[in-house]
Amino acid sequence: MDTWVFGEVLWDVIDGVPYLGGAPLNFAAHARRCGLTTGMISAVGADELGARTRAEVKRHGVDDTYLFTDPDHPTGTVLVTLENGIPSYEIKENVAWDRIAFPADMALPPPPRAFYFGTLAMRHPVSHGTLTRLLEAYPDAVRFFDVNLRQRFWSREVVEEGLRAANILKLNDEESARLGPLLLGESYSIEAFPAALFARYPALRIVVTTLGGEGCQVASSDGTLFRSPACDDEPVVDTVGAGDAFSAAFIAAYLNGATLEAAAEAGNRRGGWVAARSGAIPEER
Repeated sequence: MDTWVFGEVLWDVIDGVPYLGGAPLNFAAHARRCGLTTGMISAVGADELGARTRAEVKRHGVDDTYLFTDPDHPTGTVLVTLENGIPSYEIKENVAWDRIAFPADMALPPPPRAFYFGTLAMRHPVSHGTLTRLLEAYPDAVRFFDVNLRQRFWSREVVEEGLRAANILKLNDEESARLGPLLLGESYSIEAFPAALFARYPALRIVVTTLGGEGCQVASSDGTLFRSPACDDEPVVDTVGAGDAFSAAFIAAYLNGATLEAAAEAGNRRGGWVAARSGAIPEER
């Protein structure tokens, strides 16, 4: 397996209509489209949304062997409320992906080339414990940490735990500004922050900061630092899922031996393509 993806699968409920989402699933679907074999490690409920989730995961070519069904908790949902066109989100708690766990008689998935995780699936002790087991089991995998700070479901301790395990960190410019004071006690420019992280977290090798319409910045622990411009071929329609698409294309190029410059360009191109279309996983011709 090229990539195992760990974390939430959920549905955004807007005006009573559910739309499939969740950063890990978005990443998995785009990684598959970029040529990687990809599997989802998560959980859904024994309900209609759970069945629809599994069907969609399969439709996108993502392995569902470790997409567990929890008979006691519902499939994850996010209640989206719009006021004057501005959305607010309520991520429901006590849902299936809070309790991702392997049966006692089931072995962990075989080691992948890369392993993706974020902070949201660490909010409950059960999924958090499973993630810890997987990170310990895959010491040779490229561990890709997409911070994805969501509502109150993260803490300094959780972010630091991820950074201690990660080889590649992906965050956006807003998260970069928030994490400097939180983790290191002072504010850093976007250019200076990666070097401070490399000094504190020795496993970390690459920091990718997405900059919206300005593309991205890539830094590596060997001193490389550059910006890659956005691909402005088409106007922006909907930015939902664009960051996840960026991450998938970046890691696919990286695993296939591309330079960091080429990986950044691949990420910008796919992220821009998604932003120019409605939905996190637009259909491709």
